[in-house]
Amino acid sequence: MLDYIFFNASLSGKFKDHLTKVGIEFKCEDDEGFGSIQGEIVSIADDTNDSILGELQDLYDELQDELEALLEQTDDALMMNAAGMQVTLKDGSMCTLRVSPDVVTRILTVLEFDELQAFVENIARSVENPDDGHFCHNINKD
Repeated sequence: MLDYIFFNASLSGKFKDHLTKVGIEFKCEDDEGFGSIQGEIVSIADDTNDSILGELQDLYDELQDELEALLEQTDDALMMNAAGMQVTLKDGSMCTLRVSPDVVTRILTVLEFDELQAFVENIARSVENPDDGHFCHNINKD
């Protein structure tokens, strides 16, 4: 399943309305993993057509921009601060890693986002395929 998280019911409704209009089945669940912030996760099948996924990502990005504008108007931005990164696991499924926004902000002062993404993906690969061998060795001889 591919997950989209929303922190605003109106914006979530717009996304679900679009999914319904284009005939994409979805599931919804509340996510309490963000502490005091209640999020809603909208999930769709991960075998959805790539062009449709592109359109959905564009819509999701627009809705996130709307959320940002809403938060700036209401001064709630500091109360709704969450960060996450998606990685593809070896079985092909996507996983969202929740990360402290402060940590991500600090890391991005020295790394580009794609470098951070590559680092997180490397950690995920290492967790899925642990190597208990010696840390220092010549990888060209293995």
